[in-house]
Amino acid sequence: MFACVFAGGASAQTAPSTAKKDFVLHCADCHGVDGKGNGPAVQVIPGFKPVDLTVLSKNHGGQFPRQDVYDVIDGRKRLPGHFDSDTDMPLWGLTFQPEGREFSKEAEEKVKARIAALVDYIEGIQQK
Repeated sequence: MFACVFAGGASAQTAPSTAKKDFVLHCADCHGVDGKGNGPAVQVIPGFKPVDLTVLSKNHGGQFPRQDVYDVIDGRKRLPGHFDSDTDMPLWGLTFQPEGREFSKEAEEKVKARIAALVDYIEGIQQK
């Protein structure tokens, strides 16, 4: 299993530039800076093939699967023994929790905003 996990906090208002920075810092190792699934991890791990994030809308009948993308990034709906999924995706909903304030109402709002901004960013890189 390969997972790049970085800790960090988010501002209450996550700006698009912050979402792009989050994408580059937390997603690009696997998905590539362009989101096409060609990050450096592909060269390191035999058989590792991350999802091409630029074709999610295309693969879903022209509709961007916003909630599914959010849920995959957050990761907390994956409960061991309660789903049949083998994934290398980190659980960013846990990783993005601010140390010492984990799962507080304020922390959850910030995590949700940060993940929503990443979803917006990924929606913005969809192939036309």
